[in-house]
This record gives sequence, structure tokens and C-alpha cells, in this order.
Amino acid sequence: MKAIRLPVLPNSPVAIGSNSVEGDFSLKSFGEFEFVQNALFDEALIRYGQNYQNDQSQSGFFLRHMNEVYSLIKAKCSKGDRLVEIGCGKGAFLEIVKADGFFQYAGYDTAYEGKDENIEPRYLDEDDRIEADVVVLRHTLEHVKAPHLFLNQLKRVFGDEALVFIEVPQLDWIAKYKVLFDFTYEHVNYFSSKSLSALFSENLERADIFGGQYQFCFARLGALDVDGWTGFDRAENWREFNFDDYLDAFAQSVEFLRHHKRLWVWGGATKGVLFLKHLADVEPAIFHKVVGVVDINEKKQSLHTPSTYVPILSPSEMARKADKSDFVIVMNPNYEDEVGEQLSRLACAAVRIGSI
Repeated sequence: MKAIRLPVLPNSPVAIGSNSVEGDFSLKSFGEFEFVQNALFDEALIRYGQNYQNDQSQSGFFLRHMNEVYSLIKAKCSKGDRLVEIGCGKGAFLEIVKADGFFQYAGYDTAYEGKDENIEPRYLDEDDRIEADVVVLRHTLEHVKAPHLFLNQLKRVFGDEALVFIEVPQLDWIAKYKVLFDFTYEHVNYFSSKSLSALFSENLERADIFGGQYQFCFARLGALDVDGWTGFDRAENWREFNFDDYLDAFAQSVEFLRHHKRLWVWGGATKGVLFLKHLADVEPAIFHKVVGVVDINEKKQSLHTPSTYVPILSPSEMARKADKSDFVIVMNPNYEDEVGEQLSRLACAAVRIGSI
């Protein structure tokens, strides 16, 4: 695969005049289970901080998803158990945990900016020894360059008996629909069902969720199995990944946008930012039809998308500027109904919407 350039943190919007940090991206696969990784990933480029805004809890659809995930975890545990979330972000999931009162809880994330005393804005340390009945990794493991070694560290920190719940994007779904803009620099890893299961000698449960876009597994940390990952650090054990199919599918999928005069992108998170990056690179004539990006996260509004510098607006501001002939690209098909309802409330029902 020929290397491409991608913004390293799509969820860190920028001000005009600010530089966007980009990194080289080229996928390779490892092992019989075909684990996929960006072979050019540079960890030094990733700096999570308070400007990193990946909170989706303002969406009713995503909030329901988090509650469904919480129910999955709760069903495997007993009242009073200790839950620890690693990579808890802004703490939205732990707010659900706290409100229910079923668990004792703690969280760790350098991007945390709230006031919950149970959440520490730091990474775990090799010397940490923490009591936990269940360790939660929601969209964390895809950010870790050597996931089997990271899980081995968690095993030392939390012990063999602790349950681990892992939720990551589903590579099988990305491959089925050839979703180019689901490959992002900050996700150094891409797990299929097979490669996620390969981390453990026994999985207590594994399934797809979130309309097939995500997957989860339950296991005990003591069941971690690193034998299949031998040679992970040797270049000769990695194979080339066919990326051309994704580029071709992307070019075909955006062709219909030529017939629209003005475009809006709904979603200033990873999918939207990377869609615009690829659109600007592959189809600049279509890219210049984009008026703006719409996002319900107030901390992204009035800023711009990394790399492409498209303004990010609130739904109400978009409604004031929209024309009935405009077309709104909903970056995640899971949210089409929710976006349609918001546009109706904003008297923009005549604006057409659709997904790529």
C-alpha cells in the first residue's frame, strides 16, 4: 500500500491559522488471524489533551448505545463490584455507572477535564496495583500499538481474575462496506472478529453491536494468550494490505455529489474529518461544494476541521444558512433518523439528507 497522509487527531478541531499535524499511514497485516495495523504509526505525534473532543454523549442514539453497553457489563457482575475504565475520555460512560449506583468505580484518562474524584487524568503506570472486578476498555485498545503487551500490563495491574470488557471498531464491517474514512491515524489497530478473539484462550462472550460497526468481547485477564503474537515486532512477519479497493469504492460513492450545488457534512468527528480529507485529495471539485460541517458538540463549534479547515457550525447556525436545495451528508448512517428529526425541528425538513 502506498502511504497517504492523514490528520493524526481528527477529534481535535483547530482554529484558522493553526497547523494541523499529519502523519504517514500505510496498513499491513499480521498473523493467521490477520490483525491490521498502520505500519508507519508514530506514537510521538499523538498528544491527547483537553482540546481532544471525542464525547458523543449529546447524541440520544449514542447515549442509548452506551446504556446498552453498560447493561452488558452489569449482567456479568454483582452489586458492589469495582469497575475501572481505562481511557474513559471525558467520563460520559462513568456518569452512567455513577448514576446507577450498582458499581464502585474509577477511571483513568489524560483527556479528562471534569471534577469526579474517582477519575484520574493520567495513564496507568507499570507499578500500579489496582483492585478491580471488571476492567472496561471502550474504544481504547485500537489506540495502543502493541495491544497484547498492553493487556499483559493490565493483567499485572489488576490480576488474573479480573474480567475485561473490550469494545473496538469492527474491521469486518469496514471491509464489507469499504468505508475508507473509518481508517484513521489515531487508530493504530484494526480488529476483525478473528483477531480480537485471538487475544484470549477463552472468550466468555463476543458479538457485534452498534449496527455492526463495533464489536465487544468479555474475557478474564488470566486467559490472555500471547503465543499467536510471537514475532509481532519483526517486519518480515507483516504482509501488505490491499488499500486500492477502498480508494476505488470511495471515488464511486461520492460521484452522485457532483449533481448537488451545496453540501453540508453532519458530524465533525473522525468520519467527517477524514471524509473531507479524502474528498479534498481525490475529488477537489466536489470538496469545494462543502459549505460547512455540523456538529452538536459545542466545544467543536466555531472551530475548523483538521487538515481541510472547513468551519464547524451548530445545527441552528446551519439552519439559518441552509438552502432547501442543499444536501446534508450524514457521516454515520446510524444517525440518519436523529439528524432528520433535528432538521425538522429547525424547519429544515426540505433539506435532503443521505449517507455515503
